Amino acid sequence: MAHNEPFTETWLDTGDGHLLHLSQHGNPAGVPILFLHGGPGAGCTAQELQLFDLSQCHVILLDQRGAGESLPAGELRHNDLLSLLTDLERIRHWLQLEQWCLVGGSFGATLGLIYSGLCPQRVMAQLYWGLFIPSDAGRDWLYGSGGAAKRFPIDYHSFVNAAQPRGSGLSLLFEAYQGQLHGGSRERRCVEAWNRWERVLAQPWSVLTPVPYRRDEATAKIEHHYAKQRYFDAYTLLYEGRQQWPAHTEIIQGTQDWVCPEHLLREFLAQGSAPHQLTWVSGGFHGLAEDKMQQAVQQGCRRMFANVTAQFKE
Repeated sequence: MAHNEPFTETWLDTGDGHLLHLSQHGNPAGVPILFLHGGPGAGCTAQELQLFDLSQCHVILLDQRGAGESLPAGELRHNDLLSLLTDLERIRHWLQLEQWCLVGGSFGATLGLIYSGLCPQRVMAQLYWGLFIPSDAGRDWLYGSGGAAKRFPIDYHSFVNAAQPRGSGLSLLFEAYQGQLHGGSRERRCVEAWNRWERVLAQPWSVLTPVPYRRDEATAKIEHHYAKQRYFDAYTLLYEGRQQWPAHTEIIQGTQDWVCPEHLLREFLAQGSAPHQLTWVSGGFHGLAEDKMQQAVQQGCRRMFANVTAQFKE
């Protein structure tokens, strides 16, 4: 079996029209670690396995509803925050795990922190990077004209122009994308523009790696769906659950993360004490495509593993 090949792979039926793709890697008797991808809607890749020592870890890659290899691709029915959270508990029960560790980035970090606030007794430790703050300010920074758009004005113009909204403002932009992403005459162009805008922010001044159109389409539709719905009030759950986070909660953030900017994270964490370690990566971007963030997250995973090993063996 190849190093990153799963020792088991399945599609888990949620009972409401979704089949969740679940692959398990590494050591079945090792420390269980659930990987939470971002987007929402981006799906997992085998590259994420490079973060872990697979001889000692039992890594669970979950493609969330409509994402990655989950079916139907890009499905929006019964696709909301509560459903994603319920899926995590469904999978934990199905795997017969009392506790596990959580690792993830961007909206995956948001989802994991909300889950750990609701189910703190189920989380041994957690590590996240590029934490997305799902507030109106976070949404406006990402898609509005006053945030990241001011740093990347030419790219933002292309993002807006692809959908051709009937006026200015975020609501009209989302309305225009809604029509185009679901059968409009410029659907493919808008799928590509939506994904390119976020990749520009995640990997500024880099050559962008192409992604299969099927994945891009699902990501654009699901991200737009969640953003349009204000992330189903995820901010309230994130804020209210922060005091319940496990003691080993580490957040790694790049100082040049233009998807989830430094000032929004600092403002959120300043609103009262919560158990966490915050690690800043000077010059780090949003994801793991560049070495600084990749190395910082690998080191964070080693710290997390060392912290939970004794607890896991008890």
